[in-house]
Amino acid sequence: MGIIEIIIIAIVEAMDCFAVAIATGLSKSGIRYSRAMLQAVSFGVFQGGMTLIGYYLGSFAERWFSSVGTPIACTILCILGGRMIWGAIRGDAGEDEGEKIAAKNLTIANILLLSVATSIDAFAVGISFAFINANMVLATSAIAFASFAMGVIGYEMGKHAAKRFKTKIPEIIAGIILIAIGVKMLF
Repeated sequence: MGIIEIIIIAIVEAMDCFAVAIATGLSKSGIRYSRAMLQAVSFGVFQGGMTLIGYYLGSFAERWFSSVGTPIACTILCILGGRMIWGAIRGDAGEDEGEKIAAKNLTIANILLLSVATSIDAFAVGISFAFINANMVLATSAIAFASFAMGVIGYEMGKHAAKRFKTKIPEIIAGIILIAIGVKMLF
């Protein structure tokens, strides 16, 4: 897997962080900048950490699944991409409500819960990285940095831009990109 693919996956993985950060920025309760930055740092740490945990578990399992590793990685990415597209089209009121509550009450506990929730997909991506022997220093760094950056950018955009950014198009595009990268792995 090349640098370009790793960077694309990092950006796609950070899209959930971006969406939550926009919700935080849109909050009318006046979230302090320091809390928003803590949230962004937490996103980066959890995204990178979950990627590594997934990688190590996938590396352990890779001994038994080495012949089917690439199709498994492809399947994981396609499922994640399909789930992102389906969630965007269908809508997930529970997730939106959770983002609204967290934006109004951005406590340390809420920051940690949001960080765990947004990093579940990074765990699965880490497993797929084990099957294709990705450069984990680059992949983890890229995912952690992209998540932090998207947390900061999303907060600023939400804070300064109002509700016109409440669209599902970026989530659909991110899902299509994950599926395309998964299919590319097979060929």
